[in-house]
Amino acid sequence: MTSHHSAFFLFGVFVLLFGAPLTTRGEETMANRILEIRSYNLKPGTRDRFHQLANRQAVPMLRRAKIDVVAYGPSAHDANTYFLMRSFTSLVERQQAEDSFYGSEAWIKGPRDAVLAAIETYTTLVISVDEVTLRGLRSPARPAASDLDTLMALNGDYIRSVQQGDVQRFTEILADDFLCSQADGSLLDRAAFLAATARPVTITNLAAHDINVRLMDDFAIVHARTSFTTTDGRLGSGRYTDVWARRGGNWVAVAAHVTRK
Repeated sequence: MTSHHSAFFLFGVFVLLFGAPLTTRGEETMANRILEIRSYNLKPGTRDRFHQLANRQAVPMLRRAKIDVVAYGPSAHDANTYFLMRSFTSLVERQQAEDSFYGSEAWIKGPRDAVLAAIETYTTLVISVDEVTLRGLRSPARPAASDLDTLMALNGDYIRSVQQGDVQRFTEILADDFLCSQADGSLLDRAAFLAATARPVTITNLAAHDINVRLMDDFAIVHARTSFTTTDGRLGSGRYTDVWARRGGNWVAVAAHVTRK
């Protein structure tokens, strides 16, 4: 289907679902809210990374800018399409809000280049909706979490468990044959890693940055860098690579490698 035909088909679907396109009297809309729907055609193989950028950077930035993000995520019909829905009180407010956001230093110096690099084309529709329709779009029946969402959550659990010395959580997410290469060159098996986790934690403010999840069916590799504060107040940094495998329907960590400065 060509981009033109795809846009026309999408337009028809939303007219059927939500009613006629937006009409105006000067600057006033005929509906309680207007809804902007963007359909992104992404470069092959970039959607998982695009979703990470949306989850961790772009959508939180939009919400901090007081832009109402109604829904977003991967399309179910192919591997390269993504959608974003935003709601505004009027066409004027939409234009002002988006001009301000996309012209901001936070966006330009933040995720802008990475987001644009993944997009081949996109289509924008603006339609009128009532509040009942809008509420329905905000709270659809939720599908099971995607593998990417699950792995991002597990990565967060892993980092929190390191900082908090949470042995119990690690017993739940580490495979029986888990191995960890430590920054000092030692290799810990699962039992040794859990014993090390139980010791007093000597760093604070541990955080992960630039998280990159590489999904390969039932196998995934997570790359990220870290920042933390040492006991004497110095700032430290490092990197880690975690390897996850889907076993018995659940993702478990099978290996880790840590470096620190």
